Amino acid sequence: MIFETFKKRRAVLEYDTASNIPMAMINNLLRQAWQVTPSKNNFMPYTIHVLGPQHQHYKNLAYQNCLNNEGRSDGTDIIKKYAKYPPFYSNILSCSYLLIFTQRLEDQPNLYQIDAMRRGCTFECTKEETLEAAYTGAALEVGMFSDVFGGLCQEKSIDVSSVLCFSRNLDYWSEFPFVTRKPIMLMTAGKAKVYKGTNSINLRPEFERIVNFID
Repeated sequence: MIFETFKKRRAVLEYDTASNIPMAMINNLLRQAWQVTPSKNNFMPYTIHVLGPQHQHYKNLAYQNCLNNEGRSDGTDIIKKYAKYPPFYSNILSCSYLLIFTQRLEDQPNLYQIDAMRRGCTFECTKEETLEAAYTGAALEVGMFSDVFGGLCQEKSIDVSSVLCFSRNLDYWSEFPFVTRKPIMLMTAGKAKVYKGTNSINLRPEFERIVNFID
């Protein structure tokens, strides 16, 4: 059942802006993902900022952030590069919901975590000076959460896409007052209007090149 659900997922080029996905449904799916996604020592060292249909301004800014970042990284003329076909992450503009995952400083540890710290355990996500060192672990957990959330969305016929083509530098997020920690991932959700087509030359590596059974 789970396998069949994930098999249905497809890359989204454009969402249907006329679709109506209730905030209560997204709230419930996020709550379900929060409930079942594993987290090391139950820290869940990330925040998910949810931007609904009323926040088109921020979606436009997020898209521009991605464009500017690609231009800086590639040293290319973005306007010329995408004059004919928009980038895949342009679905940010038409999504019903945009999720911005950022790091989170845990300043209210639970009793188990407090006891562990008293015994000498060190947790990078609990101190400002070590938060940067916790980024990799937070990114891993965000990946797990987003995959669970994506599967739950698929069960409700809601499409999702993930975006990593943005700047992690907070200086480029100054127009987002709620983004005060390093961004990790963007995720879009909505009802797809146009899917990315299949491509016979853009295939994933063979199974044997990825999975190595040791004799």
